[in-house]
Amino acid sequence: MIEAKRIFIFRFSDDIELMTGQRPNCYWLFCWKYVAPAAMITILTASFVKIATEGSSYEAWDKETATTIRQEWPDWCHFVIAFLILVAALWIPLVAFLEALGIHLLPPEEPSWFPAEELRDFHGLMPHKVTDIEKCLFCMKDDAPEDM
Repeated sequence: MIEAKRIFIFRFSDDIELMTGQRPNCYWLFCWKYVAPAAMITILTASFVKIATEGSSYEAWDKETATTIRQEWPDWCHFVIAFLILVAALWIPLVAFLEALGIHLLPPEEPSWFPAEELRDFHGLMPHKVTDIEKCLFCMKDDAPEDM
């Protein structure tokens, strides 16, 4: 997992550099690697805590009192929500499980063409030398990932 994150941040930085001609600085790398995942986990956890403490409800207009009142969702709504979440999310472990068994749902494809060399020439880019800060903060190594 750590190796995958290291390779991702290395490749992502290379891709940004190819597109813009400038490598993203440490601020952006730090945000992409640490701040954004922490924010997403915090929001997800807060949402689960709110649902666990307050329940899932909605506000409906009450014409008698001319105010809004909280009402619980009907049971069929909970079923639809669970169904939609499961249909979208179960493919991830299902495909991983089938791949582990050697069953391939989709035929392997060749990577599509991308003008990486032309972009390097256009922007005058040289291979990136990993800095000490990148080594410390982002676990980058001097060697590029093997399959780049």
